[in-house]
Amino acid sequence: MTRLADNFIAALHRLEKSSDVDTIAGLFRDDAVLSNPLSIHDSAESGAAQTFWTAYRAAFSTIESEFINVVEADGVAILEWRSDAVVEGQSVAYSGVSVLESDGEKIKSFRAYFDPRELVAKVDTRAVDATPSDVEPA
Repeated sequence: MTRLADNFIAALHRLEKSSDVDTIAGLFRDDAVLSNPLSIHDSAESGAAQTFWTAYRAAFSTIESEFINVVEADGVAILEWRSDAVVEGQSVAYSGVSVLESDGEKIKSFRAYFDPRELVAKVDTRAVDATPSDVEPA
């Protein structure tokens, strides 16, 4: 792993263990765009990274992510991961891929890709049969 991936993974683990949002948010540019299948936060919002990572951590009672594959080149890092979490008292495991783009100093773009049905089903049992088109970004 290189500096971009190392710094991000260390900050994410810190967020997951101690709810320290400031460390991970500090890795991002002020105009960064952050997204996953359930939400998008961009430079039109003040503190997009702070908002995104605060919401991420608040969604789980506990969460722990493991990184399976990490590839980085030319300011882009691709991270394959698996997370084990507790959502509203129920255990959930989900996996996906995150793409980080850097300007050489800070992260300018973060995109996470995963099947949201795994999480939505734990929060709302009516969503178990949801198709990807049934899940709208927040």
